[in-house]
Amino acid sequence: MTIPLSTTESASDPQQVVSVINRRIYGMIIAQQPEETLNMLKEKARKMGATEITGVRLVPMVDERGVHIMMAYGTTDL
Repeated sequence: MTIPLSTTESASDPQQVVSVINRRIYGMIIAQQPEETLNMLKEKARKMGATEITGVRLVPMVDERGVHIMMAYGTTDL
């Protein structure tokens, strides 16, 4: 199943927030981090039974070790 992503809000009810944190260390290939983080978000939403994710946000962060991590969250149509 393909789960579409959107940066605009949806009016579907009921809704539930879904989020993931990508802690993988990328080194020199950090450009892959956003795409892989979104894939993690879509997979988690799919397992929850969602058919779409709206209001998607990517949040780059640095953890306590100084490693670049990325959080993604959005609203599902559950």
